[in-house]
Amino acid sequence: YWEATSAENLNLDKLQKDTNSEIVVIGGGYTGLLCAINLIENYNLNVVLVEAGKVGWGASSRNAGFCCLPPSKMSFKKMQSIYGREETKKFFQNSIEGVYYTKELIENYNIDCDITGKNNFVVAHHKNKFDQIKEQAEVYQSEFGIETKVYSKEEFNDVGHGGTEQFGAFSYKPGFAINPLKFVNGLAKQALALKLKIHEYTKVNKIEKENSSYLLRTNDGSIKTKKIVVATNGFYQEGLIPEMDARILPVISNIIVTRPLTEEELSLYNYNTYAPIANSKNLLYYYRKLPDNRILFGTRGDFEGSNQSNLNRAKDMEKFLKNIFPKWNNIAIDYNWRGLIALSQKLTPSIGKIDNEEIYYGFGYSGVGVSAAPWTGKQLSKLVFSSNSKELNISKIYKGLPKKFIFPQLRVFYFRLAVLFYRIKDKLNI
Repeated sequence: YWEATSAENLNLDKLQKDTNSEIVVIGGGYTGLLCAINLIENYNLNVVLVEAGKVGWGASSRNAGFCCLPPSKMSFKKMQSIYGREETKKFFQNSIEGVYYTKELIENYNIDCDITGKNNFVVAHHKNKFDQIKEQAEVYQSEFGIETKVYSKEEFNDVGHGGTEQFGAFSYKPGFAINPLKFVNGLAKQALALKLKIHEYTKVNKIEKENSSYLLRTNDGSIKTKKIVVATNGFYQEGLIPEMDARILPVISNIIVTRPLTEEELSLYNYNTYAPIANSKNLLYYYRKLPDNRILFGTRGDFEGSNQSNLNRAKDMEKFLKNIFPKWNNIAIDYNWRGLIALSQKLTPSIGKIDNEEIYYGFGYSGVGVSAAPWTGKQLSKLVFSSNSKELNISKIYKGLPKKFIFPQLRVFYFRLAVLFYRIKDKLNI
C-alpha cells in the first residue's frame, strides 16, 4: 500500500568496486540514515551507507506508521522494579524526545509524509481492561509527565469509534501517524543532499579485521573503514559479527488494508478519528483510518514466513477486524504485507559499542521504531564520534547489548510458547 501511494525511484547504484570510508553504516532505514545524516551534518565525517535491499526495504517502509511510545514490551512496573524509578522516568523522557525528534525531522526537512492525528489512543478491548488502561493513563501523567485523557465507552464512541471490542480508552500526547515510506524516502533525499554515498542492493557478506581497520566484503566490491555502524534491527544477518549473534528475535508482524470506506460505512461505527489506535490485548491489535478512508489493521504475524502462511494470516486478520466491526463484513481487503520487528531479552532498545572494537549498534525497538529509530540514529552518531558509550546522556536502560538467547536455534519455539501464554491470557481477559 505504501508503495502504491509513494512510488519513487532514488536511482541509487549498488557497490561495484573497492573503496574506502571513515565510517560504514550497514542498513538504510531510519536508524542508519539518521546516524549518517548526523555524522555528516554535525561532525563533517566521511560516511558510506550500504543497504541489502533498497532504502527503507526493512521495517522502515513496512510498518504501520504509528509514531507512539514507549519502545518496550516491558511494563512500567517491571521496568521500575529492575532499573528503579529515576532510570524509568529517564527512559520515558527519552521515548518522548524520540516522538518530538521524528516530528522535528519532518518539519525541518520538509517531508510530505501524510501526517494524521495529534495523539495516540489505547482502547480497552474488554470491560475488564478499562481499570487497567485508566491506571496506565494516570501513571503516564503523574510519573512521566505525559498528557493523557480517559474516555468512557460512550465518550470514546463520540471521539473515536464504536464496535464490539470498545469499552473505553485513553489518549496520550505526543503522537501521530505517517506514511512511513514517504518518511524514509524524505530522509534519504536529505542524506543525498548532504553528499552521503548510498549503495542499494549491496549486502555485506563478510567483515574481516585488518590491524586497526575493517574490510567489508560484498558480491561486487569491498569497503575499507575504521568504524562500522550496524543498523539492521530485525533484519540482522546472523554470523556477520559474532558479538551480536543470538541477541535478536526477529518477529513477523502482518498488516492488512481495506478498500476505501464510504462516509456512510464509517458512520456505522462513528469512526471519525485519524489518530493511531492500539488495543489492550497482550497480543495487541493496532489500527488506524488512513487519509483515503481505508482502514489499516495489524497484529502479530505467522511463525513460518512462507507465502501460504502469510495468506492464511491475512484471512485470520480479516476475521479479527470484522469481529470488531461486523457491519463491515462485505468490505474487501485490498493489500496485505508483513515485516520483522526486533525483540530482545531486554525488551527495550539497545544502543552501544562492542568492547575492544570500533563497531556500533542500535536495535530492538519492539515495533515502535518510527519514534525510537531516528532518535537512536542521532544518539549513535554521538557515540561513533566520541567512541565512548559513557558519553551518552541517555537512560542506562538503552545502553549495552541484551543477553544472548540460550540455544538460539530454539528462538521461534520460545516465541511460540510466549504467544500461547499471551493467547490464553487474552481469552481469559487477564
